[in-house]
Amino acid sequence: MVLFALLLFVISALAWRWKTKVGFPLSARLAIAQWVGLTLGVIVLLGSMAVIVPPGQAGIQVLFGKVNPEPLPSGLHFINPFAQVVEMEVRTRNYTMSTVGDEGQRRGDDSISVISSDGLTVKLDATIFYSLQQARLPEIYRTIGPDVEERIVRSEIRASLRDAAAALTATELYTSKRQAFVDQVSKTLKASFEARGISLEQMLLRNVILPDQITKAINDKISADQDAQKMLFVLQKEKQEAERKRIEAEGQARAQQIVSQSLTPQIIEYQRIQALRDIGAKGNLIITPMGGATPMIQVPARK
Repeated sequence: MVLFALLLFVISALAWRWKTKVGFPLSARLAIAQWVGLTLGVIVLLGSMAVIVPPGQAGIQVLFGKVNPEPLPSGLHFINPFAQVVEMEVRTRNYTMSTVGDEGQRRGDDSISVISSDGLTVKLDATIFYSLQQARLPEIYRTIGPDVEERIVRSEIRASLRDAAAALTATELYTSKRQAFVDQVSKTLKASFEARGISLEQMLLRNVILPDQITKAINDKISADQDAQKMLFVLQKEKQEAERKRIEAEGQARAQQIVSQSLTPQIIEYQRIQALRDIGAKGNLIITPMGGATPMIQVPARK
């Protein structure tokens, strides 16, 4: 673009020089060529100076092999027409290494094989979310280059996972120490990335793949623990039910005791007499013991 603009300026200069040496109408045509060349040259030059950095990107200016320390944010900029602008992404990126071929950045099994403290080989699926620090993009470009993932991100993930896994058994990685393992790896990665102008946002341990015999042993233990918990729940429920019945029986016995204590002979006799009166009021037959005999008395009903 710059060379083309220079060519147009040269043509304009030659047209201006030739028009002074020739007569009309050729001089008029050369004058038109001069102004057209000059106008186009200015337009091309301005176009070569204007740079639009798209959203989510930042630009690094490189002039004759020297990197400008000030990055260009997204938007329109006018720069040295001889400078080259290299765009680098500053949005959040993710990098995945997985056993599933189409999930990660590489095809096929790209999981990380680590050796646990008990000498077993464990495969890990991991994903990290990271971003490049815009203010440090010129430094990143100068020291690492544009391919940050292959040169830094991938190697640091694998190294951090392997170092942290060496302190844990395979069973701990799969169960009790999994979150502590993720926290340790995240801490290591964050420090390593920060030193290079990279911000770690999140690290996910997506899957832990153990040898088959270890997986079976762990699943059997989990199943046994679940059965034991279920049995304990049943026993506790039965114990609670027995306790409820005991309390209910004690309450009923206590109530009967209170009733028995309150029924004196006088009260019983009074209630008997009242019952006989009620029966007699209805004209029913009343049977009362008298001197060993049992006479029957017909009491007429009241009208």
